[in-house]
Amino acid sequence: MFVVVAATTLLVSCSSKSSIVGKWQEIGSDDRTMEFFKDGTISDISGDGMSLGGKYSFVDDDRIKVELDGIAALRGSMIFRVSISGGELSLTDPEGKILKYRSAK
Repeated sequence: MFVVVAATTLLVSCSSKSSIVGKWQEIGSDDRTMEFFKDGTISDISGDGMSLGGKYSFVDDDRIKVELDGIAALRGSMIFRVSISGGELSLTDPEGKILKYRSAK
């Protein structure tokens, strides 16, 4: 039984980590996107065309650490709870605010 649970947990965690890679469109916004790359970098493009870059890494199976570059680096690293289901990505910050994205493949 333990082996089955451990194998399932490993499969889900690998799947979540690899399934975040790609371009995501913010739900409710036609012009804000976030893109996660295989090399651990991230691009966040807002509706006004501002682009932020940075790095991301998983701290565990369902939490991701994001470190933005430039002036946004003054905020420091941010930890989000990650959920990916049915082509939707949810990022929940420590205060409980949820950002929702749809796969833009």
